[in-house]
Amino acid sequence: MLTASFLLGEKGQIISGIIEDTQTGLSLQDVNILVLGESIGTTTDESGAFNLSGLIVGEIFLAVSHIGYEPQLVKVEIPASSPINIQLKPNLIQMDAIVTTGTRTERYLSDVPVTTQVIKGDRLRETGAADISQLIEETTGINVEENQFGTGVNLMGFNTEHILIMIDGMKVIGRVNGQLDIAQIPIEQIDRIEIVKGATSALYGSEAMGGVINIFTRNPDKNWLLQSDGSFGAFGRVNQTLNLSRRTQNWQWSLGGSYRHFGGYDLDPKTIYEEGSDYEKTNFDFRVGNQLSKDSQLRFESHLLTEEQNLITSHVFTERSLNQRYSGRIEYLHQNIFNAKLKSFFDFATYDHRYDWIIRKSGNVKEATKTTDNLSLVGFHFEKGLNRHGINGGFEYNHEKIVSNKVSGNHRNSKIISSFFQDEFSVNDQWTILSGIRYDYHSIYGSHTSPKVAIMFKPEMISRIRLSYGQGFRSPSFKELYYTHSNITVGYNVRGNEALRPETSHTIHLDIERWHTRKYHARVNIFYNQIKDMIDFKYDAMIEGIATYSMANLSQAWTRGMELDFTYFIFENTELWLGYAFLDSWDEEQQKNLSMKAKHKGNGGIRYTFKNGVNTNLRFQYMGKRFYWDDTAAGVADGQTWIDNYTIINGHVSFPLPRNIRGYVGIKNLTDTVDPKWGPMPGREWYAGLRIDLFESNKQ
Repeated sequence: MLTASFLLGEKGQIISGIIEDTQTGLSLQDVNILVLGESIGTTTDESGAFNLSGLIVGEIFLAVSHIGYEPQLVKVEIPASSPINIQLKPNLIQMDAIVTTGTRTERYLSDVPVTTQVIKGDRLRETGAADISQLIEETTGINVEENQFGTGVNLMGFNTEHILIMIDGMKVIGRVNGQLDIAQIPIEQIDRIEIVKGATSALYGSEAMGGVINIFTRNPDKNWLLQSDGSFGAFGRVNQTLNLSRRTQNWQWSLGGSYRHFGGYDLDPKTIYEEGSDYEKTNFDFRVGNQLSKDSQLRFESHLLTEEQNLITSHVFTERSLNQRYSGRIEYLHQNIFNAKLKSFFDFATYDHRYDWIIRKSGNVKEATKTTDNLSLVGFHFEKGLNRHGINGGFEYNHEKIVSNKVSGNHRNSKIISSFFQDEFSVNDQWTILSGIRYDYHSIYGSHTSPKVAIMFKPEMISRIRLSYGQGFRSPSFKELYYTHSNITVGYNVRGNEALRPETSHTIHLDIERWHTRKYHARVNIFYNQIKDMIDFKYDAMIEGIATYSMANLSQAWTRGMELDFTYFIFENTELWLGYAFLDSWDEEQQKNLSMKAKHKGNGGIRYTFKNGVNTNLRFQYMGKRFYWDDTAAGVADGQTWIDNYTIINGHVSFPLPRNIRGYVGIKNLTDTVDPKWGPMPGREWYAGLRIDLFESNKQ
């Protein structure tokens, strides 16, 4: 009896403890704790606490790990006289972030076979950006272009009409003349932005020929959270956001809204017209989810945008744009049916656009362009692991419609039936092969097949080599087919072309990256895109003094280039990053480079965090020389107009205040760069604001 009692005592020791973030001091939930050499382990609860029992007297080692943190090996003497406090350091380079866009399955960023860039939400709020366009323009390999139709984005030489924009996996509609205005998307409640470059039509179909930008919003992670962020600045800028969210055991919901105002700008007071529009934008978002059971979940989300823009373009006219978009999704998730994950969803969206010329003297409307886009999408996706294979696929039915007084027949519609299948095969610990194919049947163009193959090699735990080939396609939009538009102020006329063929592309992409989670990250991207039947404006003639264009298929074009990214932590609180992009392009039919494609672009910055919580950063972006082809000119030399290079520097400082309040100030465009014709840029701009976080945490 004495021997048994002694043995039970030796093997029945218990230890407890709590695990916290070394920077914030907040407790961490779901941290893994494993006793080395023993089959004993546990995870921390909502309060960051843990208990381990059945331990032997003596020295043991605890392996402690958590996503986003450096793993630790902790030595503990048993019996322990008091609870153990363990501090985990956040990874400076987040390679274990969960991403979904590249494969439509959840993967660690380091293990995605398709090249994916991620911009984290905590960095978004340290830039002073009011919308997505102001944020991603500082990302390597991304060009942002602004004109009277909004703010578009280019990837690897592909124009904005080739880039699919999504919010939480939902397609964003509302393209005006092919351009989706990303400045309509505010940054509040954003968790991360995932950017996948190159042909992704094998997963997402048309519009994803050049890549995908997927914007993910945050899920509630506290019992109650109320956030307010208000700022004001130069040119009458006012931004205000307010968000309320709650999370319980089975329910989570959030409700938010934002208001943005900008007073516009006039770079030359001697002229009557303005270079920058004044605008008012309001956004409302609602999300709710319910954990129906251990294996099933039901979600609903909706987004509403209203916008008005005004711009004086001549002595006679003010141009006014009125836009409203409403979109939503109902989604049902279920796991463990035949050991598979199943998702079914219904997306719906409508976008109303009105474009007016208002006679300044009388206030009468000279001409009104009214356009309504409608989208409905029903889909079913599945995901299943099978030995070394990760299989996923799905079926989608898409119906789109346009109603416009500028479209022949006043309305048009199309239906697309799609299916896709993808296999991610882990050959061994070093090699992964991804193969996928998508089939689309378009009611106007018939069938189209888009394959993709990617290979990932792991030479070591901290490096990846990815090589991929993909075919992309894009169906002509309703407006390219049927839309007729005139702009008297600028002096051009554009006619649709019902004979347009879909664009197709072949993309080869090589990506090499290496990192150290506490020190650096380096990446090299090399790409080549061949584009057939590229749709662009084709100059016809001068008719009654107005340059007349029609939409046409070019025979063939290509883009090629290289992108370099490097991030280095000089110290734990000092981050330096640099990026460079080289781009070359060629139009085979017209034997000239593509317009508005800068060969060189650079970006970078430095971020420093003081011990008292003050964060500072200084960022720059360099845009090389570009040129624009004037097709109305007599010769090639006469038609080539060069646009000067420029450099923009932005600075931002944020600092803690009492009661969970954080203040911030900043200056954009310190170099005061302006270009009345090719900008538009308002010049130097200051701003200041306050952010308030009031919450009741479920992780005490």
